[in-house]
Amino acid sequence: MSIKRLSNEKEENLRDLWEYCFYSEAMEDSDWKRWFATLDLKNSLGYYVNNELTSTYVIHPYKMFVRGVLMKMGGIGAVATKPHFRRQRQVTALVTESLKIMRKNEQIVSVLYPFKFSFYRRYGYENCAEFGWVIAPPKNILIPKDFQSLEIKEISHEESFKVIMYIREKIGKKFNLVIFDSPEMWKENHLKKKSKIFVIIENGENVGYFITNLEKREGPWNVRLNLRDVIVDSEHARLTVFDYIKKHTDQNKDFSFSFLGDERVTDYFDDLWEGSFKYQITGGPMFRIVDIEKAMELLDYEKNLNFSFSIKIDDEFAPWNTNQMNITIKNGKAKVEMSNNKTADLSSDINAFTQLFTGYRTIYDLIESNKVSVNNEMIKKINLAFPKRYTRLRTFF
Repeated sequence: MSIKRLSNEKEENLRDLWEYCFYSEAMEDSDWKRWFATLDLKNSLGYYVNNELTSTYVIHPYKMFVRGVLMKMGGIGAVATKPHFRRQRQVTALVTESLKIMRKNEQIVSVLYPFKFSFYRRYGYENCAEFGWVIAPPKNILIPKDFQSLEIKEISHEESFKVIMYIREKIGKKFNLVIFDSPEMWKENHLKKKSKIFVIIENGENVGYFITNLEKREGPWNVRLNLRDVIVDSEHARLTVFDYIKKHTDQNKDFSFSFLGDERVTDYFDDLWEGSFKYQITGGPMFRIVDIEKAMELLDYEKNLNFSFSIKIDDEFAPWNTNQMNITIKNGKAKVEMSNNKTADLSSDINAFTQLFTGYRTIYDLIESNKVSVNNEMIKKINLAFPKRYTRLRTFF
């Protein structure tokens, strides 16, 4: 039994494993070629039994805004094991090794999309976002009578990377948002062949974008307009998107629109109780801090914050995070030092601390759910250091 990098593995062996585990028979050869071109196999892992590849664990090299700071992120994907080798703790071994690799590569945070939340919670990953979406007929949208929409311009797939990355970098500082390094990664993760891309323009400046596609469903005249990626900088820009959707009233039976988990969903619709409005919400991506010391020192804090507090984090799979640390915040940055104090101002497991770090849960949320132990004198200051943030992560990898 051994763990090796996947860079020397034959593509046909990887494809065979992934086709079986993920039912990917619909992918064409060209799709596989494009996808393989986006993989960082030299930093991805395979588990071998008697030189047979039995499990894989792919680490995608992304960047991500976390609390307004662009950090390296390890996006976990293609976690697969041949059925007759499952329940042998192969993935446990791969997770342990992957955290070492990401730490060495300074990928401070890691993100994945779970097939089961409980499975990845045991490895320190925790839900840090919500996916909500509404399905309704376009005529149901509530638009102010005097509303004047902003300019909308369609752009091509070829020019989209340069245009959209500028918008994501500008607006992404408000959210926890992935930034892509190449057009290939962008297109692979966000664009379908018939996707249409629109930018929203105000006073000559791009203030948002959205991507649409049409989905034919069972029955006559049953076409759905899907909006899966909407990034806007203002309420005016958001209403411009809704105005665009409403103009499809005579063309589409309904539309599907993705929201942030805490948005004022029902405020945008006239009819909520006649069977023409459906809102659903589910857990989103799971996050994990790979290196607490580096992560804390990378963040930006309010300039007027000036205090110190100590933390003690339980992290079974990343032992470098378990040392008690003293954190001093001054002039908008943090300095982390090892601490010998008998007690810590904040104690939790890595799961809860990750939720606090990303801004998905506030310190008050975590106290209420008994996920942390906190020195009462430090609660208000810790809350100022870790305010609420939102995640826009519509990227499946």
